[in-house]
Amino acid sequence: MRRLLLTAVFVLVAVAFSQAGAPLSGIVQSEEALADNTRVAIHVVDADNVWGLEVASVEPVGGTFRVNPESVPASEMAQFRSGAVILPGLQNEYRVTPDGVNVAVGRFNMYVDQNGNGVFDRVQDKWYIGVPRLEDPLGFFTLLYVDQAATLTGAGVELQLQQGWNVFTVRFPEDRAVYEIVTAVEDIVLDVILP
Repeated sequence: MRRLLLTAVFVLVAVAFSQAGAPLSGIVQSEEALADNTRVAIHVVDADNVWGLEVASVEPVGGTFRVNPESVPASEMAQFRSGAVILPGLQNEYRVTPDGVNVAVGRFNMYVDQNGNGVFDRVQDKWYIGVPRLEDPLGFFTLLYVDQAATLTGAGVELQLQQGWNVFTVRFPEDRAVYEIVTAVEDIVLDVILP
């Protein structure tokens, strides 16, 4: 009985971990001071990159941030067809298996929380353009939330996505592209372009 109980606990922890967000941290670079109540956020975006559901949001502290996105409901997801999401370096030249995987794409954004409610209000809050990149080594990334394990194949690599948040990265050590799926990134740089 005890063994069965321990097995059940481990399964629940594994399921919870697979659904957990990907811890993402880095720095905000801006030539001018950011306004009070500026927040670094991750929003699910649609096919036209329009911000939707906010899945993470924090105020940067000393020019740094750390966010851990929440899970995405099925209503915010779309079918992950091969090539449907533009991925840095691969563009749309990849294949996703098995069929039937659903995906949501997350994007970093920055906004000034005018009313202090901790959530982006499209009509009221001013937003900044924050161009994200990876620093060490230089690279780019895309946040992908999938509803089941999947395999992404392209450019001679095969990458495994786990259910929940995944970070697709392409880095360029020694002038060659290295593609990976990782569960955390700690060297994000958000270059802020003030309006």
